[in-house]
Amino acid sequence: MPVFLLAALFFLADSLIATTVSYIAGKVEIIDPNITGRNSISLLETNSTIGINEVVCTGRDSRTQIHNGSTILRLGANTVAKLEENGAYWIHSGSILFCSTVHTTVLFSSLQSSATFEGTGTIILETTGNGGFKLIPLEAKGFFNTAKDGKKEAKPGQLLFVVDKPSNFGDAYDIDLMLMLRSSLLINSFPDALPTFERIGLAIYSQELKLKGKYDALIGNAPTKDKVQLWAFERGQGFSRDPKASKSKSPSQKKGFLGQLFRGRSKK
Repeated sequence: MPVFLLAALFFLADSLIATTVSYIAGKVEIIDPNITGRNSISLLETNSTIGINEVVCTGRDSRTQIHNGSTILRLGANTVAKLEENGAYWIHSGSILFCSTVHTTVLFSSLQSSATFEGTGTIILETTGNGGFKLIPLEAKGFFNTAKDGKKEAKPGQLLFVVDKPSNFGDAYDIDLMLMLRSSLLINSFPDALPTFERIGLAIYSQELKLKGKYDALIGNAPTKDKVQLWAFERGQGFSRDPKASKSKSPSQKKGFLGQLFRGRSKK
């Protein structure tokens, strides 16, 4: 075998990052684009490998966790997504949690829009009705970038819409990180805690000090290009971040915030 060909093969093998499945709950299927007909669809199994452009589809009440090198990807229920190339994730519908403790540059794209992220962080991506998507950093150090608007800092607890093609940033809104931590299945319905869980806890603590918990929840969608829907729930409107919490907290309770947050989470 010629030396240059051998070197090329070694380079190709080194550049390919294994994408493996570490957890599945419910029904998750995979579609092989190289096969036509019904034979292209099969059940995804734990420890299996996912190839470039193979489409992963989660069913109702289903979810899966995938490792793409040092990156963790969690797909929520009713999600259709694929890895277009290493570091490039496309989502047709549903939601994805992206988690990386290693500085990286990734591309998120949907039916209509796209944005890159450079840095480290834990970010939830969810599609919107206008073909774009919303980004929710739970904790992050880095920047988002779109074709029209350039760089924008990824701020923990700030919901940011990505719209249009070429893409630009829509409006940004603060959300309640504590409520999201307690209610999001992408965070708390997997057997292993995220490696960034303590960073998320610190982001929540910082938000508690800054925002004083004005809202229990802020939920957003963009059904069309020019319309944004938001639902804000104030305290006492049926949402509780802690059903056992009293109306007032003593100083000792406030000091124990991180202890309560990390209760039951052991380091591995």
